[in-house]
Order: sequence, then structure tokens, then C-alpha cells
Amino acid sequence: MSVAQSIRKLGFRRWHERQLIEAHASLVTAFLCLIVFAVCLDQFRWRDGGLKPMIMLAMLFGGLVLCFNATRYYLKVLFRAEHFSEQAICGHCNVYGVLEVLSAATPESADSTPGSDWLKVRCRKCGHAWTMSEAHGPPPAGKSL
Repeated sequence: MSVAQSIRKLGFRRWHERQLIEAHASLVTAFLCLIVFAVCLDQFRWRDGGLKPMIMLAMLFGGLVLCFNATRYYLKVLFRAEHFSEQAICGHCNVYGVLEVLSAATPESADSTPGSDWLKVRCRKCGHAWTMSEAHGPPPAGKSL
């Protein structure tokens, strides 16, 4: 589900809260994988015969890969949530996160180019409209409310 669909469904504040929960669950996963890696590294011995060294190597490699991917995902989700939360303040009434999504350009839409994701939003309190962008730039030319 795209950011725009999630915000429409949940509202901005609940979307932001869920993004932070999801990010920190990924951080816990990365930490647990790091513990698995450390334990397997401590218990690994080539002298043990049979299948045990190969299983330990597989667990070492799997724990390291999963830890790396979970850390990448944590940073991606956390920075996306932070980036959108910085833009969720109405310029007129200074209320935070009380907004509705009017339109969006996402990677799934046919008219968007890579790196041009944006959301047109409107404050539910005063009606002021502005653009929130995932990339640090203005929305594409010719796009209007």
C-alpha cells in the first residue's frame, strides 16, 4: 500500500505511529539477529565433525544478512516517517497532522517519474492546501489541485 493510501485509510497521526512501530520492530529484529550471529560465532568450530559446522555457517550468514536487511528497512521507514512528519504542519494555523490527502503521484501511477513522489494535502481545520514531497524537490510542473 502506498503512503497516500495508508494516510487516507488511517489518518496521518495513526499512519505515523504505525510507521514508527514498524521501524522499531525491525530494529528489534536486527538486534536479535545480531545476538544469533554472536552466539553462532562463539560456538563455531571446524573441529566438530559432521553437519554442525555447515549449519553454524548457514546460521552465521543468515543472521548477518537478516540483520543487515532489517537495519536498512528500519532506517528507510524511520527517515520516511520523519520526513513526512516535518511537512505535516499547516502553514496557516500551525496544527500538526490534521490533514487529508487530495491527490498523489506515486511510483505506481503512470504519470510519475522516479524520485518525484508527492502528496497534495489539505488541512482539515482551516482548509489550507500544500504539497508534501517524498523527494526533496517541488512537485512536477503542470500538476494542480
